[in-house]
Amino acid sequence: MLPKLGFSLQKEYGRPWEDVIRLLHDVGFSAVSPIFCPEADLQEIDRCVRRYGMTIQSLHAPNRVAPLWEEEGSADTLEKMLACIDTCAAYQIPIMVLHSWNGLLYTFPGEPLYYNNFDRIVDYAQQRDISIAFENLEGEEYLAALMARYADRPHVGFCWDSGHEHCYPHKLDFLKLFGDRLIMTHLNDNLGPRIDDGVGHGEDDLHYLPWDGNIDWEKNLQRLYAAKEQKILNFELKIRSNSDDPKDLIYVDLPLEEFLQQAAARAIRLAEEIKR
Repeated sequence: MLPKLGFSLQKEYGRPWEDVIRLLHDVGFSAVSPIFCPEADLQEIDRCVRRYGMTIQSLHAPNRVAPLWEEEGSADTLEKMLACIDTCAAYQIPIMVLHSWNGLLYTFPGEPLYYNNFDRIVDYAQQRDISIAFENLEGEEYLAALMARYADRPHVGFCWDSGHEHCYPHKLDFLKLFGDRLIMTHLNDNLGPRIDDGVGHGEDDLHYLPWDGNIDWEKNLQRLYAAKEQKILNFELKIRSNSDDPKDLIYVDLPLEEFLQQAAARAIRLAEEIKR
């Protein structure tokens, strides 16, 4: 049996959430994953999802997480993360996706690290029966440190973003290292790093549909096959990418209906090609 298909909602589409959720349902998606932000009306999204017999798979926590690694000035960021967990519990969303770092230019200080804020988040999530999925992005050393610290926590797992792996320099193969702890996917494509300076650039994180970039999907589907089987494969796809270059904006003229139809077709193809 093929896995179900999930779709990461962006902040807004210029359409009522009722329209967006209905369109996703009609083309074959069974789950959505919103972002924790004012633009995402969780009450309305939840109502629409229930109406169409779908589920909310995950909630993406705020991206700004670097302050959590510091004792001073982290209270506001920690409060937002705990509020995100409360929102997951309120709407019965089983997974909160959390970055381990934000910032493309950084110096990793090495151990000992300040884990207190992440300990609070992980402990509170456990109390509220919410799983934490740490996602690969920049700052791979921070991700490795968190995955090692919480290796014995069954409610802490890994979110693999195929696009981040491709366009940001990663020395570690996180899908191989933590494939047995995979609980969430952000499947998307891009053209890899386009400036040969050894540094990741946000403009390269295009969030294209699979096979519209140059990711080796044959290889990646073999890697996914070797990882923990997913009941829902989630796709994080954007009509407008992180680049403002017109040549990168290949979907901006598509009506939402057509974009989602193409997204579903690629998602189904990918699901079918993972041999189980």
